Amino acid sequence: MSRPAADDCIRRQPWFFYLSLALLLSACLWGGLYGKIGRHPLFSVPAGGFILLYAATWTAWMAVVVTFPKELAANRQILLILTLALALRVTLLPHPASDDINRYLWEGRLLTEGVSPYVHAPGDPLLAGRAQSDPYHGRINHPAVPAAYPPLALLFFAGLGKLKYDPLTIKIALTFFDLATVCLVLMLLGHRRLDLRWSLVYALNPLVLYSFAGQGHYDVMQNFFLAAALVCYDRRRWAWMYLLAGLSVQTKYVAVFALPFFMRRDNWKLAWISLAAIILPYVPFILQSPLVPFEGLLFFGRHFAVNGPVHDLLRAALGSMAAATTGCRVLLAAVLPAAVFWFHPCLNPRFRRDPVSGIFFVLGALLMFLPTVHFWYLAWVFPWLALRPSFSWTVLSLSAGFYFVSSGMLQQTGSWQLPAAARTAEWLPFGLFFANDARLFCKRLKAPVFSENPQSLSIVIPARNEAGRIAGCVRALRRCALVHEVIVVDGGSADGTAAKARTAGALVLQHAHPPENGGGRGGQIYAGINAAKGDVVAIVHADTRVKPTVLERVLGMLQRQQMVAGGAIGGSFSGSAPGLRLLEYANDARAAFLGISFGDQVQFFRRTPVVANDLFPRIPLMEDVEFSLRLHRLGRQVFFFGGTCVSARGWRKSGARKFRLVLALTGSYLWQRLYRPPDTTGMYYRYYGEMAPPRAQPLDRPHANQ
Repeated sequence: MSRPAADDCIRRQPWFFYLSLALLLSACLWGGLYGKIGRHPLFSVPAGGFILLYAATWTAWMAVVVTFPKELAANRQILLILTLALALRVTLLPHPASDDINRYLWEGRLLTEGVSPYVHAPGDPLLAGRAQSDPYHGRINHPAVPAAYPPLALLFFAGLGKLKYDPLTIKIALTFFDLATVCLVLMLLGHRRLDLRWSLVYALNPLVLYSFAGQGHYDVMQNFFLAAALVCYDRRRWAWMYLLAGLSVQTKYVAVFALPFFMRRDNWKLAWISLAAIILPYVPFILQSPLVPFEGLLFFGRHFAVNGPVHDLLRAALGSMAAATTGCRVLLAAVLPAAVFWFHPCLNPRFRRDPVSGIFFVLGALLMFLPTVHFWYLAWVFPWLALRPSFSWTVLSLSAGFYFVSSGMLQQTGSWQLPAAARTAEWLPFGLFFANDARLFCKRLKAPVFSENPQSLSIVIPARNEAGRIAGCVRALRRCALVHEVIVVDGGSADGTAAKARTAGALVLQHAHPPENGGGRGGQIYAGINAAKGDVVAIVHADTRVKPTVLERVLGMLQRQQMVAGGAIGGSFSGSAPGLRLLEYANDARAAFLGISFGDQVQFFRRTPVVANDLFPRIPLMEDVEFSLRLHRLGRQVFFFGGTCVSARGWRKSGARKFRLVLALTGSYLWQRLYRPPDTTGMYYRYYGEMAPPRAQPLDRPHANQ
């Protein structure tokens, strides 16, 4: 058996993944046992030890996401993801359940015994006889308030109580709902041709794990029914879609705001199914009084407010909880109808055939404006975060750990409270990154709608003195039937690169301008893009080999995701040095979560809007960074974690020095563009170690407003 070539990406043992996974499993196992070690001196600070444990779990989770094996086939990826999701949930089942479970059990028991939990609060003296014999009644929170949950949720609690009257029964049942939601997320990612690895954003996220398997909150049922409704939406099974959407409202009232995004001109006549699913379970209870089932909900809404980010700001400004609550209601009344108008698939062509953006937005808006936002409420958005990755919400899943200060305060003082410092630590990091999301959203309001349905790919390869690699690169790309053309832009090669590219089947353009006059790689790519004819353009370096299947996935994804402007494809470096693996992971993390991709990650985009808006920068260096930042103005970007093999030749001789140089130049570029046009020509000569000619000036000067 022959050895692979030096620049081939061979199958490697994913040791970094194994290490990350071991850390994540250990952290979850420790978290599952937290209740038994809660009196350890490490936990004497109000929940301080547990917050550190939660942060370690989050860090290990991120490491697992980034190091997840790229070589696995789709079916093996699914099997591994589901196995890990199950294992982590099992380790967290021993974690102390939320006191909400005591209410679940009690109210389910009342329903089983023919007593309405909407009429009789847990502390009702008429129920004193039942309460004395109940092992969980004494730990019910707010015993003076009647049931606030919809009837379907109460029926679910009643059924589980009859099976076995124990908190673990409810936690196990909700864990099955959680695992089923993971399966649905995988189905949704597959339908949208997105990387299955993104399911880990939900499947292994510590916020999701602790909310459901750890604490046993029933909000996971809303996640399940909404995700199932979206699966039916994708398959045009309208009756089932409306039924499942209605059931989501019957488990959590906030799901009602997602319903408008499922309605279309070709299915609205079946909307009565959702209406029936919402109303019918109430019939036995509203016969006594129409408002009885909602009294508990209204009481909590009027008299409780904790950890709502906008509510806290309004309360500080207005000096009154009631005024802040009214202000949040007014803002929600304005924002939610505007969200339907902007994000609805039938009202805005940029969201054609896809309600995900609208659902994500309204659930996120509710979390911003609700007076009360508990830790587990944040899990409402995480099935949608897997489909619409967002760094700000990912950061919130980490900073949300400061919510557990309330547990420490309860343990030490006997009263539940969340200090202002903890609320600030939770929401401030999110707010800083969310401000950038809001800025990009405002820019996209003016962006053109991508009306074309892309059918063909053009490949642009900037090259200079790549005679030994260009033919193999071109032939590998030609194996994809969707590739309309391969354009090699030669930057003045002296080794026959152009001739070998033509022989391999590429169209060759000559672009040998100096860096200070539109030359360099940015100028080469700009010339290639303007000569391209395909609907989608992908930029490939000559030392990169691209799998045909990933190009097919890119085109299929752009056909189904109308709001996506482009993205990038990650890959593996040739060779097996540990430093190269760490470099791969750093590149993937930066591109996936920060949206800043490098040229060796195969940037792709819709050609027409990029050319029409002259978005690609003609700068000799950092053209890849600048372009990835500009592309955000047009629409979302999608990252595929694997599908290419990149030569490590540039890193073998001076890897550490080159890494420091790239890091310094990238940081300098990003900093300079905030306040002045960066000197990319000077950076070019510094990177390539050449002497710059006097008075060299860059042709295209990017700045922060571009």
